[in-house]
Amino acid sequence: MAYSLSRDAFRQTLNGQPTDLYTLRGAGGLQVAVSNYGARLVQVAMPDGQGGLVDVALGYDSLQGYLDGQLSMGALIGRWAGRLRHGQLALPDGAVLQLPTNSGPHHHHGGPLGSRFQVFTVTEVRPDALRLQHIFRTQDDSVPGTVRLTLDLAVAPDNALHMAWTAEVADAPTVVNITGHAFFNLAGAGSTHGHVLQVPASRYVPLAADVCPTGVLESVQGTPFDFQQPRRVGDAVAQRSEQLERAGGLDHYLVLGDVGGDVHLGAQPAGSLQPLAQALPTTPAGLRPVALLSDPASGRALQVWATAPGVQVYAGHGLCLEPMEYPDAPNHPGFKARWWQPGEVVRGAIVYRFTG
Repeated sequence: MAYSLSRDAFRQTLNGQPTDLYTLRGAGGLQVAVSNYGARLVQVAMPDGQGGLVDVALGYDSLQGYLDGQLSMGALIGRWAGRLRHGQLALPDGAVLQLPTNSGPHHHHGGPLGSRFQVFTVTEVRPDALRLQHIFRTQDDSVPGTVRLTLDLAVAPDNALHMAWTAEVADAPTVVNITGHAFFNLAGAGSTHGHVLQVPASRYVPLAADVCPTGVLESVQGTPFDFQQPRRVGDAVAQRSEQLERAGGLDHYLVLGDVGGDVHLGAQPAGSLQPLAQALPTTPAGLRPVALLSDPASGRALQVWATAPGVQVYAGHGLCLEPMEYPDAPNHPGFKARWWQPGEVVRGAIVYRFTG
């Protein structure tokens, strides 16, 4: 059963900006609570089939919980998701820029002042949709360029949560890598080792001893990262693997859509958020199936679609499926990180559809 949240527990002033909690409700019964601190998904409550709701996303019941707890819980991650080795950013001209570090020697999830630690400005609120904005500044993360991010969240009648963003590059070439960091547990509580995961990816990015990419791709065949066919998460993490030991568990990037087993997610999510929120932009083209996660015990399932080329799969507090660009891509020529130019607009989306 989903617990009730107190809005007052999320209302504070951080760095001179007000924080709050917003609850979106869809016609199909899905209910999503969002804090503008880090644009975090605080609660994702789906119908339990018995007239109630069950919360299938991990979170805290107050803003203080997020300030004291797991740093990425439910947050929107940017400007660059994942690690940049030794805090270094290789520039197109061959120069190397030093960024602030916050995960050992590495720059991680946007650094110590990344979007997960920022209060977003709320510009539009509707019963089933929310618009938030944030400006990435060089003085916060040392990455060149100002980027104006607009994030639209909307709950669709088919119990899908649409997250769509535009990032406008203002004044200098820059890199952008946005993802969502929600932890899911479709059982509502307990272990997720009994969950079954399928991802259409035949290759993954192996990690070096410093938990950053080696810069090559390897086959998932015979590894804990082979989810081309439905596989119990517990079986994958129990497999002996140097890669799992290096990462402290399952925390690896899988490359989507090259080959692999079909993931049957049903019809593709609607390409537009209309008429849910008439003023919001459409979900961008290019959505691809990312993952199918299911809990056989409850019969619940989560279908994930996104515009990203791959997904970071993290089995930690719950199961985190982070569609994103290749990790540490600017520092690996083979990963072909794109440098966006002033005036260009980056568009991306993640769609989570809940069934069962």
